[in-house]
Amino acid sequence: MHSRLLFHRYACLTAAVTFGLLIAGALVTSTGSGLAVPDWPLSYGTWFPPMVGGILYEHGHRMIAAFVGLLIIGLAVWCARVEPRRWVKRLSAAALAAVIVQGLLGGLTVLLMLPPQISIAHACLGQTLFCLVLSIALCTSPGWQARRAWPLEPITASLRGVAGGAVLLAAAQLALGAVIRHTGYAVMWHLAGAIALLLVSGWFAFAARSSAEPLVRRGTGRLVLLVGLQIALGLTVFTHRGSVMLRTGHVVLGALVLAQAVALAWEILPRRRSSLRAADLLELTKARLSALVLLTTAAGFWIGLRPGDSAVRLLPVLLGTALVVGGANALNQWLEWSLDGRMERTKHRPIPAGRMAPDTARRFGLVCAISGLLALAVAVNGVSALLAACGLISYVYFYTPMKRQTPLCTLVGAIPGALPPLIGWAGARGTLGQEAWALFAILFVWQLPHFLALALLHRADYARAGFRMLPLTESGGLTTARQMLLYGLALLPASLCPTVLGLAGPAYFVGALLLGVGFAAIAARTAWRRTPAAARQLFLASVLYLPVLLALMALDRRPLS
Repeated sequence: MHSRLLFHRYACLTAAVTFGLLIAGALVTSTGSGLAVPDWPLSYGTWFPPMVGGILYEHGHRMIAAFVGLLIIGLAVWCARVEPRRWVKRLSAAALAAVIVQGLLGGLTVLLMLPPQISIAHACLGQTLFCLVLSIALCTSPGWQARRAWPLEPITASLRGVAGGAVLLAAAQLALGAVIRHTGYAVMWHLAGAIALLLVSGWFAFAARSSAEPLVRRGTGRLVLLVGLQIALGLTVFTHRGSVMLRTGHVVLGALVLAQAVALAWEILPRRRSSLRAADLLELTKARLSALVLLTTAAGFWIGLRPGDSAVRLLPVLLGTALVVGGANALNQWLEWSLDGRMERTKHRPIPAGRMAPDTARRFGLVCAISGLLALAVAVNGVSALLAACGLISYVYFYTPMKRQTPLCTLVGAIPGALPPLIGWAGARGTLGQEAWALFAILFVWQLPHFLALALLHRADYARAGFRMLPLTESGGLTTARQMLLYGLALLPASLCPTVLGLAGPAYFVGALLLGVGFAAIAARTAWRRTPAAARQLFLASVLYLPVLLALMALDRRPLS
């Protein structure tokens, strides 16, 4: 117990030093010292250059960052040894990963001469890192853990959505602030967001006035005060743009607003048996399926990247897509949780297993999906956001209900599944061409034998849930067999189109030809036998086929102007 108390104090120290790092970073941008040291990781070829002028701010920032990195390494190691809660260990692992990526982004901002996209990502990840460390400090406090033993009163519990909204708005405000500092754009959006945050925090404080939780009442009051001060300081900065201290103070106060919102969200988390686990939230996003989606998105981005263009937009493209896809999967599980409870392979998901309330999954899905669409619209471009919105709507509002009505659901479901490479392509180019639609065609056709094989494997499960997949609507399986063979054969010419259109070279053509012939042969074998073992082989072949094909295309791509 004593070691865990010491760990909590160490986490508090780490959070405090990380906050100091945010102050140092704000001073660097406020003083225009980002390129005062032109090299990295050394400073003018040495570890300790003369601390004069802008070097004082930039190299001082690096020294504090190195100290924070060491503290977070110690935090992750210590947490793994003394903390029994797995989700806290995941938080510390996330903080460790974030500080490593943050260091790399910091180096890239210098080496690439302050590109806005990387500078914005660096600023946003710094705030995220602070929130992660702060969260560890909060949830390891003895008082916070003791309060977990008592249920929240209904009035306070009803404010969870408002608390989450305050966190998202505060984070969005900091992201928009980073955009303004590094590009000069989005000022009106930032002002509108400030007003929205003030309204939400004011409503939060008003609704919490009768709460029996003193920490919640006082916390909402502090949040309103901090937001009001932040708006006043922001207006002052707008009229005194040359003031270093005012600009730095505005960034620092914004971090305090976010910290207060995060603290309130942790305080209003569900308690007792209904407490959320990070693993359950991750399961809502169908992480393995989402990883495959991100792979196709990254492939579309890389293949569509013009010669000489920077790849810095890949990070916001992947982040936005991951949020939209994760949100869509969560909404899908919210809509189908009663049906999931009937199937062996899905009855242990968070909602049917009783580990999560359906409304919690709905809110989580909406927050993820909307955040992802906003990230794509603001940090990438409108075309990628529109494509992601089409995928979200077609998956949640068309494919999901159609599964209980018609076997045509498979064709409809293949549409959102084939959109990710288009999102990646649009993220790289801002437009779509026939080459991008060739990628869409490959993904669309590939999914059909993939889904039909899965439906054959889990035929009894789908029947219990009442899903009208094609194998369940016929007795002999002849139509299913014909379609598996047809789509397996159609995938071969579809996969050769990139070479015909000049998107890939001869090496890809040969590889795609061999892969296509092999996949068609397995599809023909499955169509002939129509057994679970044959369906499993086709399913596994489809899982292997796609990443290998995309890897060949990425390696032998022919960049288009």
